[in-house]
Amino acid sequence: MRMIVAMLALIGMTTAGCFQVQPQTLPSTTMSSWGPAGGFTMSSGSTCAGHATLTAGHTSVSDPCFTGIDDVVVCTDNTTASAVQCSPGTGYLVISGSGSDMISYSRVK
Repeated sequence: MRMIVAMLALIGMTTAGCFQVQPQTLPSTTMSSWGPAGGFTMSSGSTCAGHATLTAGHTSVSDPCFTGIDDVVVCTDNTTASAVQCSPGTGYLVISGSGSDMISYSRVK
């Protein structure tokens, strides 16, 4: 009886190892919705983030993760406590601030 239980356990463990499925990555999807009050476009792609150094208070970051002016972008001045303006566009992000400060940015939506 013990031998049968041991064989079934061994077969079960071997079979369970054969049925493992590798994790799958899903492609990014873009969805648009329009109504009487307006509309929006939302992308399920990954968020993008990074750092940029200003040159004379301005810089531009090119990245396809920026899909348009409806993107929600968070920018922070890492060098000094100064105001920063971030304006997303299709394929780029324009950053304005002061001097040659280091700016961290992240696309949230």
